[in-house]
Amino acid sequence: MKKSAMLMLCLVLVFALAACAGTDTTPQGSVSDTVTVTDMKGEVAIPANPQRIVDVAGLTEELLILDMKVIASANTSMFDGVSVPKHLTTLFAERGIEVVGNYSGSSSTGDLNLEKIAELKPDLIIMNIRHEKVYEQLAAIAPTVMIDDDISYVNWRGRFKQLGQWFDKEAAVEKWLADYDVKAAELAARIRDMIGDETFAVLEANSVHFGSYYIYRSGGPGELVYDELKLTPSAGVPENVWGEVVDAEYFSLIDADHIFFFSDDGRAGDTGNLAVWKNMKAVKAGNVYFGINEDQYNMAFTAMGKELYLEKLANAILNHGDVE
Repeated sequence: MKKSAMLMLCLVLVFALAACAGTDTTPQGSVSDTVTVTDMKGEVAIPANPQRIVDVAGLTEELLILDMKVIASANTSMFDGVSVPKHLTTLFAERGIEVVGNYSGSSSTGDLNLEKIAELKPDLIIMNIRHEKVYEQLAAIAPTVMIDDDISYVNWRGRFKQLGQWFDKEAAVEKWLADYDVKAAELAARIRDMIGDETFAVLEANSVHFGSYYIYRSGGPGELVYDELKLTPSAGVPENVWGEVVDAEYFSLIDADHIFFFSDDGRAGDTGNLAVWKNMKAVKAGNVYFGINEDQYNMAFTAMGKELYLEKLANAILNHGDVE
């Protein structure tokens, strides 16, 4: 009798173990799933639901909008390459996001801390073509995907949409962009009601090429002013370009009713002493809105920053003040 009971118990245990072994306990869409996506290199298998993303592509803002789990970022200041931009400091602190370099760097390591990236044990690295020289080193650390863009700082919508495709979040991307466009249209209408068809130029005292200036068109603040707020470019604003480097004499070709002028300290500085500056229509009318280079570098090229900076630019016009 005892032998029969023992045999029965053994059989029950065997069947129970077999049932457990044959059951898939991995939930649908779990962290162990992978998906094959197309990036700038071709096809690559990446986690479908990554839990430890290191972003060195300049896409941290877009990833956070999509509620992705970023543990480290190279979204540092475009001005000094080291500090966390002001509009991101609270988010980085709250989420414990570490800094591992700068996404636009061009040094031998792409200005990335490869050792720190490895120590963080990411399950996914997102990079851009500017770091191509260290692609193999990054790929040896974790699955690595390269955003399909030349990082001209203009195709931010395309980069955002590609993230949505990779992580099955297209609807979330489209909703965010639609809300952004509604906000831009509302601000544009308010400005149009106030100034009509008056014209604009967007200028920057160039910190790299001293003594020269940028005149923006489709890049950064130019995109926000002309393409999002639908303001009219003045004579002298180039067409179909990101922007151009010009000297002060070029100012004589600009016939803008309003000027956005960016510099390191947010003032005209020595430019204000130039006769060609003093003779500009917008300067004579007092319609110059000053902004700080670091702020526009850090906010005018990525999704969260663009939304914030769009409002700052609009408010400068509506309140007839500086970009603050």
